[in-house]
Formats: sequence, structure tokens, C-alpha cells
Amino acid sequence: MVSQKENKKRYALALLIVVSILINHADGETIGVCYGMLVDSMPSKSDVVNLLKSRNIGKARLYEANRDALEALKGSGIEVIVGVGNTELQKIAGDQAAANGWVNDNIVPFASSVTIKYIAVGNEVYANKELINYLLPAMNNIQTAMRNANLQNIKVSTPHAASVLSNSFPPFSGKVLALIWAAILKFLSDNGSLFMGPSLSILQATLATRNSISLDYALFRSTNPIVNDGGRMYNNLFDAMVDSFIFAMEKLGYPKIPIVITESGWPSAGTDVATVDNAGTYNNNLIKHVFSSDGTPKRPGNTIETYIFALFNENMKSGSEEERHFGLFETNKNPVYPVNFSP
Repeated sequence: MVSQKENKKRYALALLIVVSILINHADGETIGVCYGMLVDSMPSKSDVVNLLKSRNIGKARLYEANRDALEALKGSGIEVIVGVGNTELQKIAGDQAAANGWVNDNIVPFASSVTIKYIAVGNEVYANKELINYLLPAMNNIQTAMRNANLQNIKVSTPHAASVLSNSFPPFSGKVLALIWAAILKFLSDNGSLFMGPSLSILQATLATRNSISLDYALFRSTNPIVNDGGRMYNNLFDAMVDSFIFAMEKLGYPKIPIVITESGWPSAGTDVATVDNAGTYNNNLIKHVFSSDGTPKRPGNTIETYIFALFNENMKSGSEEERHFGLFETNKNPVYPVNFSP
């Protein structure tokens, strides 16, 4: 017969386990940021890690394998996406030894002390017609290299731009342009990986101004549904765009692949809707939405892992003016506007 003292010990242990589960679950839902480095003056890598920790930012995306950044991230507990640069795709696609070398140089030395969650092979490669044929072979070779290093728990994927959709409205009509997409989805399914979803940032600002989409709908301010898609009610553009990709995957025979949004944000300067107020509204409401675990009408109740674009304003970026004003922080680490990263 179990004594009262033993029962108390078992109860205390059970309580400790439950608390641990709850803490780990909460940590897994923290918001992420895209850690771009196209600026002429950057804080030290250790200062950046301290900034992330002080702001309760638990995930970071590196567009390339920056060894100094990975060194600074050691022991931080911050989950990391490490990118394979577009300039490296051709070499890695054509040579397994090159893929092995990339993994051995950039992942193996850090895997035991940095929480590397995903490898992002390339970035929005569909927009670069010269590279598209190298994408899947590079993904396969990186996957093989990760397996050879016994690191297959780190998932391999590739981030897509919203432009791979030939149609996105209403969400049920989501359809892709690139035929290679089906092969990429098969790779993700076969390897238990996930879809790295579209850039929902400059696109949303553009839609809001050019296509007469309600700014409230784009900024998560609509209190009533704006779009009724077969009984699925949408009161924000973010959910509608995410679901359009989910429907597109479903039509190709892959209805259950998880999705992570690797870029989403709003510019604070550059066009009439790119203002500090709108950027603050969008990103604060996005964070609330992610923490709510509401999911989308297509996948309700599922947390949408999301990375805000971007950590810093990057004055060396090319393209339109707003591309240089997506940062949550200036490079002196002062916030561009107040953002609350807590649930």
C-alpha cells in the first residue's frame, strides 16, 4: 500500500512534469524575427543575441550561415533557421561533397549548442529562373548530408514567395504556377518537413493601396468577417493568404504538410500606407494573432509559427524604398516603434 508521503512525492513529480510541459509549449510558440545584415553599421552579434533575449524573441532566421552569429547564439536557447544562400545552390546541387562540406562547416560545429530548427535552402528561388532547376537537387543533397551527419532531426525546406501562386483569392482558389512545386512538396512529405510560406509583407502593403483592399483587413483591425469563402470567414488578409497556400498544397495531394511563415511584416516608410503607425499596428496585431493559437479558418486551433521581417532597418537593401524600412529596431537597438513580444 502506497503511503501518504509517497503519494505527495508522486503528486509533486507529476506537477513538475505538467509545469515543464506548459513552459516548453509556451517557449515553442514565441515569435521569431528575420535577422538580416544588409546594413553599413551593425551591433555586435552578442549584442543582437542579448537584444533578442531581452525582448522575449525566441526564434531567429539567418539568411546565410553566418558563423559569428551562430557562435553568439550558442547556449542562448533561441531557435534558429539557417539559410543556404542562393549563390551556393548550383555548387551544392551538382556535388554531394559540396553539400557535405556545407553541413560539416556550418551546422555540425554548432548543432550541440545552438537550437538549429530548420535549414532553408535558397530564398524565394522561384523568382530567379536561372536557379530554379538547382533547387530540388540542392535540397536533396543537403538532406543527405544532414542524414550523414546524423542530424536529420533538423528539417530541410525552402522559403517561397507569394508570387508562386497564380491565384490566391478567394483562398479556396489557391493555385501554384511552378510545376516543380509538386516535387518539392513530395520532398517535404517524404522527409517529414514543413512548407516555408510566403512573404506576407510588402505584398500586403501593395495590395492595400493598389487593389482597394481594406487597410483594416490587412492590419488585423477588422472586427467582422470581410471574406466568406465557402463558409470560412476571414477578417484578416494574413489568414486568407496562408490558407490559399494550404489549399494549393491540398490540390496537389498534400493536405497535411505543416506551414511556417518565414517572413511577414510592414514597412514604416516608403509609401503612403508605409507608416510607423501602420507598421506598429500590423506587427503588434500579428504577434497577438500568433500567440492566440487561433490558427486560420482552414486550420483552426493551430499555432502559425511566424518570423517577422525584419529585426533591423537595412539601408543597404536594393529595390523600392520601403524595402529598407521593415525593421523593428534601428541598428543602435532603439525600437522604431513599441512592440510587445509577450503573450
